Amino acid sequence: MLTYEGLPFSLITGIDLSMNQLKDSIPSQMGNLKELRFLNLSHNMLSGPFPESFKNLENIESLDLSHNMLVGMIPPQIVQLHSISTFSVAFNNLSGVIPYEQQFSTFKESSYTGNHDLCGEPLQRNCSSNNRSQTQDGKGEEEDNFGILDHPMFFYLLVAISYALGFWSFIALLCNKNRRRKLFRIVDRFFD
Repeated sequence: MLTYEGLPFSLITGIDLSMNQLKDSIPSQMGNLKELRFLNLSHNMLSGPFPESFKNLENIESLDLSHNMLVGMIPPQIVQLHSISTFSVAFNNLSGVIPYEQQFSTFKESSYTGNHDLCGEPLQRNCSSNNRSQTQDGKGEEEDNFGILDHPMFFYLLVAISYALGFWSFIALLCNKNRRRKLFRIVDRFFD
């Protein structure tokens, strides 16, 4: 594995590796990029925990880790990032209490959307022990309350069944000679 070190690497101020199908965990060494102001790793397949070393990115202004598969908690030390103005970890698998202090109290719900096990401000989920309890199969209670009617596949299935029933009902109507004549008479009266 190659590593890059030295003065040029430490002076990087922006990295955008979004939509690159990156896998595995985020290297903790990225926290050593003290001059980094902009980091976008969104829309990849990054997994593993949110790097605690990111608390060292003291000049970071924009951090986007959304649309990945990160797990675990957002480190509470992240509130030490006083320059940050844009932050998103939306659509990951993060859990626990959202650090909601200092600059992080300015971020909206959209920064955390899609993390079903995150709780606290600015989300509507309270961090009571009931919300964070785990069932035996490893799913939180909130996932257990996720009904089949809420699943997008249910909608598509319902639309497909409706179209199939409508189509075959119309075909059956046309195959019956008496009903077909009645249908044509009704249509003729409608257009006369």
